[in-house]
Amino acid sequence: MFISAMLNDRQKQIKFMPFSKKFIYIGAGVVLLAVILYFIFSKKKDAQPNSAATTMDKITTTSATITPSAAIAPKKPSSPVNPPLSATQRYLDAIRVYKSVGYYFQFVDCHGSPGALTLKKGKKFMLDNRDNATHKIVVQGGQTFQVKAYDFAIATAPSAIGTHFITCDGGGSASIVVQQ
Repeated sequence: MFISAMLNDRQKQIKFMPFSKKFIYIGAGVVLLAVILYFIFSKKKDAQPNSAATTMDKITTTSATITPSAAIAPKKPSSPVNPPLSATQRYLDAIRVYKSVGYYFQFVDCHGSPGALTLKKGKKFMLDNRDNATHKIVVQGGQTFQVKAYDFAIATAPSAIGTHFITCDGGGSASIVVQQ
C-alpha cells in the first residue's frame, strides 16, 4: 500500500510537470540510450573481422602455390645477429666496468684525474680522453696509446711492482702504484 501510494505521488508529479521539463528528461534519456548503444555496437564491430575481407584472405591464401624448395630454404637475416656496438654504447659499458670500481683515469687538458691509482699487477684500467683532440698517452713500462678525442683506451698495469708514471703528450699527468 505504501509503495503504491509513493508511485501514485510520483506519477502525479510527472503528470503535472510543465510541458518543457518532460521533453528535456525524455530527450536526455534518448541521448543517453543512443550513446550507450553506439559504444556497445562499435565494440562488437571491432571484435568481429569484416566477413568480405576474411573471405578475400582465404581466396588469396588458397590460390597461392608454394614450391618445396622455397619452403625449405632458410632465410638469411637482413642484419647481423650481433650488430657492432656503437661508440657511445662501448663507452658506457667501459665506464660501467672501470669507473665503478675505481680503475679509471680521466684526462682533461692532458691532466689525469685522479692523480694516482693503486692497482695489482696485470689489472686493467681505463684511460678516458675528454678533450676535443687526440692525445698520445704512455704508461711507463711499454704501453702507448693514441686516444682520439672523446674516446678511451684500456691499459694493463705493468707486472713490475712500484710506481709507474703516465704521460700525456710527453708531460707527466698521473701515476699508478703497482702492488702484488
